[in-house]
Amino acid sequence: MDKDNRKYRICFIDYMWYVAEIWHEREHTNLNGRMLLFFCWLFAILVPLGTPLMFRYFSWIVAFAVVMMLCFLPDLFCQLRYTAGRREALREYYGKLKHPGRKLAKIVLIAITLTVVNVALMFHFGFIHWA
Repeated sequence: MDKDNRKYRICFIDYMWYVAEIWHEREHTNLNGRMLLFFCWLFAILVPLGTPLMFRYFSWIVAFAVVMMLCFLPDLFCQLRYTAGRREALREYYGKLKHPGRKLAKIVLIAITLTVVNVALMFHFGFIHWA
């Protein structure tokens, strides 16, 4: 069984997903791994970076359609990536994870900080301005 799990490469996104999943199982919250990746994608990447660029270079109809399609990307990513074998490999790799709530809080705070910095940079570079 150990040899089968070695074929999976573990990265930071897997760590984020696993911490949220463990927290969801332990505390029965609505925030699971898929939702955490969706929120990080939406608020740290798509809204501050993707949306102003799309609306600047495309018409608002095309930009809105592209942004809506990009919103479904994390869900598709999670469905394709986190199969039963990968979940088992992650359980073995992060098996004795202590304090998932603290780790989840750090991940969320990093995502919020990244969002604020991205929005500030978009204002600074002129992609977003006051109406």
